[in-house]
Amino acid sequence: MSIRPKTLLPLNITPRTRRISKEFGLTDEKILKFNDNLGGSSSRYKDENTIGLLRRSASSLFQKSPVVHLSSVTENLSKRKECLAILDSPGVLKDQNAYPMSWSRHNLIAVVCRFEIFYQNVNTKSVSQLCRSVHGTVNVIQWAGDEQPDYLAAGNHRGMLLIWDAASGGSQQPLRSWQGTHFDSVKCLSWNQNTLAAGAESGDLSVIDVRVPDVISTFKLHNHALTGAKWNPDGNLLATGDANGTTYIWDQRAGKAILNSDATTKIRHSGKVKAISWCPWQHDLLATGTTAPEGKIRIWNTSSISSTPTPAHTIPLNTSVTSLHWSPHCKELLSTHGSSFTPVLQSGVQNRRLSLRPKYAKSPLMNSITVHQYPSCRRLMTLTNAHTGSLTHSCLGPTGENLFTICPNEETMKMWRVWTASKPSSKRESAFDSYTIR
Repeated sequence: MSIRPKTLLPLNITPRTRRISKEFGLTDEKILKFNDNLGGSSSRYKDENTIGLLRRSASSLFQKSPVVHLSSVTENLSKRKECLAILDSPGVLKDQNAYPMSWSRHNLIAVVCRFEIFYQNVNTKSVSQLCRSVHGTVNVIQWAGDEQPDYLAAGNHRGMLLIWDAASGGSQQPLRSWQGTHFDSVKCLSWNQNTLAAGAESGDLSVIDVRVPDVISTFKLHNHALTGAKWNPDGNLLATGDANGTTYIWDQRAGKAILNSDATTKIRHSGKVKAISWCPWQHDLLATGTTAPEGKIRIWNTSSISSTPTPAHTIPLNTSVTSLHWSPHCKELLSTHGSSFTPVLQSGVQNRRLSLRPKYAKSPLMNSITVHQYPSCRRLMTLTNAHTGSLTHSCLGPTGENLFTICPNEETMKMWRVWTASKPSSKRESAFDSYTIR
């Protein structure tokens, strides 16, 4: 009777096999094993690091690379950082709170130059004079939406609201005009179909229907000059911000603010709120940006806002935020900036007094165009020194792809390609499409 051996195929390790195994980190003096660390002191050859790199490179072939959307800024402005066009804007207001530029749905870019308003057809490059204001300095202009895309509203420092019709070729006389009750300077405008919201230096918010001569209503919750106003895409909510850092959200259907005038329920910031933007693909998502001495972007979910508002995301930048734009093509948020500064601290707690002047400092965000990813809030790109001075205002084009920025110090406007609209997916042809069932 034969005795069965313990191993059918005994493993014999020759000196040559042992030497080759050690070179590849597969064995030691006792057992066979895999060792990924080839750079240790036990290595006999200096080129073992190269073998490890080759092994790791081969393993990376099996890893999935992150998906890059062609519509993202990383495939557009991040790669081609040159502007598409430069337009002169002599005499543009030096006021950091002004809105001297607006882009219409018909691709007309308008700008205020001293007492005149000009506009250029971006398609044909033709320049026209819309009007010459004889009533005072124009602080803000705003094209209307889809209902009246050729209507341009303008507010001046004497509290007058004027509307011109670009389709008529422009004239010295406005199509409509309203005079404020207190002759307060008009600081911000926002269209909602045929309704126009106007914010005044006194803090009053007026809502006007351009089809009737009278003001619909006036709200007086703000105690400081209004610096920003924006309707959401549904036209149901209006966000307003003032120079003291207070923000209100108004519900048009209820005819009142979602947050009342109680000091504990205001949305408070530690800097002036000029930059306001509603998300086009999530209509209850609101982004607000502040200037010195805070310099932060906050993102709010207005559907779940409470009596003690808390932002869903906060992006500290220590740089003045002058405008914000959500991308309609991807989940990204663009911000334009002015000067940078060091945060004002007092006794280890951030000072909320806006009267204190921060210490200005240089930073890559100064005078830049920056794009953030949502919801990670990761910074995707920063175009440093897009202008030599502060970018006081910017406008997103009708297709949501190009951006115009303006710099009063340069008296120039620049157009940038930021995003790309996604191409519509073509329908896959089926074999049954060539035949008809009878």
